Amino acid sequence: MKEAKKERNLKLTEGKWYVDFTFHGRRIRQFGGYTKAQARNTLAKLRTEKMNEPQGFKKLGTALFKTFAENYITNQSKVRPKTREAHETCLRAILRSELFRGKRLSEITTETIDKYKVERGAERLVSANRELTFIKQVFRRAVDWGEVVRNPAATVEKFREPQNRLRVLTDEEASRLLEAAGPRLRAFLCVLMTTAMRPHEAFNLHWPHDGWETEKELKVSIASLEKRVIFIPKDLAKNHRDRTIPMSPELAALFESLPRLTGDKVFPWVQTPRCFREAVIRAKLRDVTLYTMKHTAASRMIRAGIDIATVSELIGHSDPKMTLRYCHSSLETKQEAVGKLSRIYLQAAQPSGAGEPPAMDELSVIGESIN
Repeated sequence: MKEAKKERNLKLTEGKWYVDFTFHGRRIRQFGGYTKAQARNTLAKLRTEKMNEPQGFKKLGTALFKTFAENYITNQSKVRPKTREAHETCLRAILRSELFRGKRLSEITTETIDKYKVERGAERLVSANRELTFIKQVFRRAVDWGEVVRNPAATVEKFREPQNRLRVLTDEEASRLLEAAGPRLRAFLCVLMTTAMRPHEAFNLHWPHDGWETEKELKVSIASLEKRVIFIPKDLAKNHRDRTIPMSPELAALFESLPRLTGDKVFPWVQTPRCFREAVIRAKLRDVTLYTMKHTAASRMIRAGIDIATVSELIGHSDPKMTLRYCHSSLETKQEAVGKLSRIYLQAAQPSGAGEPPAMDELSVIGESIN
């Protein structure tokens, strides 16, 4: 994947390599050679020539990092508001450092970025990785726009983040939480634990309005009792793809029982409500957030025998491999696996008369149940 990103300006067509890049808003595409090495040399030569052309452009790398980064954020017209907000947060954090504040693009080197990485990683490791990703994106675009020749952040590796085990509610914990919640919050939690929706998708859940099915830029989720589906548009989905979740009869009955609010919203909140935190305290639970409901739903689906592909589509994962993290085992499932195999092999090893050995086709049945 990394190699593919590095070679995005080189295209192989019918045995010939072409260079394709953008310089000050103009696209330049021409034959680069018959090998990738020749194309790389052609690309480097073209960029150098364009930089030296007397076209009235400002001197290479003179733009301030702050100005260019702000321009980069502004020109990302297809970026969702949430992503734009995350970029702005990263830029504010970066500009608080003397390593970037008031510096021009040409003054920022790989050493500068390495120092910033260590400086920020000592305080907040996850935030440092996000900011480093943003710096990489900014300089990648600076190369494309002809502001710099190379990306100084390209070789800087991110921190390895610790893999925390997902918090999943047991059936007993889920019952305690639902009992501690009020009627509206209980319905909200039931929707999350049944559909594996993300909290922000549920916060933006609306009743249908005229023309929602043909609306090209739908910004809210729709709970349609008529069609018995929950529709999540690409602008809200994490993988930027429309997603449809069918309603079960029980889920449809739950939505029908909800009193209608002023406007079209199904639930009155825009972020984690205070009543949820109070319910968690009353239920005597720890390390529980609204995302725990999604994790619980996905984990229970897999434990119930639903295939990975279906769970992945319901959650909205772009790659089924992301769903595999919910396939963790419990002590009960391990005991069940060992017990089933013990009944096959240990009974078969007993002397004759102690019991008939199981048929061999039983192995395949048990193997399927364990998998």
